[in-house]
Amino acid sequence: MHPNGKIVMITGASAGIGAATARAFAHAGARLILAARNADQLQALAHTLPGKPLVIPTDMGDPAAIQQLVAQTTTAFGTIDIIVQNAGVGLAAPVADIDPAALQQILAVNLLGPIALTRAALPYLRHGGGQIIFISSVVGLRALPYLGGYAATKAGLDRITEALRVELRGKGVAVTLVRPGTTRTDFTEHRIGPGRERRQIQVRAVTPEQVAQAIVWAAIREPRVAYVSVWDRLAVMASLLTPRLTDWLLARSFSWEPSSSE
Repeated sequence: MHPNGKIVMITGASAGIGAATARAFAHAGARLILAARNADQLQALAHTLPGKPLVIPTDMGDPAAIQQLVAQTTTAFGTIDIIVQNAGVGLAAPVADIDPAALQQILAVNLLGPIALTRAALPYLRHGGGQIIFISSVVGLRALPYLGGYAATKAGLDRITEALRVELRGKGVAVTLVRPGTTRTDFTEHRIGPGRERRQIQVRAVTPEQVAQAIVWAAIREPRVAYVSVWDRLAVMASLLTPRLTDWLLARSFSWEPSSSE
C-alpha cells in the first residue's frame, strides 16, 4: 500500500535506519508513531518531520511497554496500517564466550519484542488490513564469525516471519522481511559484548537512507522478502551454494580482538 495518509509505526526510530525510515515515510505522507528508548532523540527527530508524529518512548524488551505502545497508538488513531519492526541490539562475542545475560537481552529486543508487538497489534491490523515489515539482516541466513548470537536472533526472526506470513494468508495482513547488509550507522559502536571482530575484507556499506527507501518500496509493493542491495542478495546466494568455501574464506578473513578490560 502507498504510505500516503497511512498510520505507520516504526520501532527503533531514534537513530540510524529507524530515523531514516521515519523521514522517508513522513515525506511520503504517512502519519507516524515513533518508538524507541531514547525519548530526547525521538522528540528531536519528530520536530524535523512534517505531520506531527506521535512520540512514544518504548523499551522493546519490556512486554508491558509494548502493550502501552499499542494502547496509546490505537487511542490516538484507532488503527494501525503498517508496522516497521526495526528495533534491535547488537552482540559481538565468540560463541564459547557469549554471556547468557547478554544473549537474553538481545533476544528480548530482537526476537521476543517483535513477537509481542505482533500479538498486541494484530487485532487492529486485521480490522483494516495492513502490513508488518520485519527488519532482519543478511546474517539471518549466513552468520559471520563472532556475531553468532546476534545472527541467531535474526534467524529466529526470519522463521517467525515465514510462519506468520502463511498463518495470515487471506486475512488482509501482508508480512514482509527486509534484509539489510552492512549499513553506515553507529549500530556497531553500541553493540554489547567483550570485544570486536576484526575483518580483513571490507564490503560496500549502504546508507541508512538507502535502507529506508527499500523499506518504503516494500510497503508499496508488499514483497515476501526485500534486499537493499543486489550485492547482498548475490553474497547470500553464493554463501548458501558454496558453504565450505564460505567457511574457509570467513576463517581467513575474521579474527577476534578482546576488549582492553579482558
